[in-house]
Amino acid sequence: MENMQELIPFAKEMLSQKPRRGLLKVYLVGSVFAVLGTIIGLVETVCHPFSSGH
Repeated sequence: MENMQELIPFAKEMLSQKPRRGLLKVYLVGSVFAVLGTIIGLVETVCHPFSSGH
């Protein structure tokens, strides 16, 4: 969760600089994929012992 704590000040700084809309979309899509990847990795880590247990 360290990334989320680093991302919030970064997002505030980006918004204060009035970035172009296209650039903001790229950062937003990248952030969404990063969060989804983290969640999927955590779910796989938690479920892996149960799936290989039999």
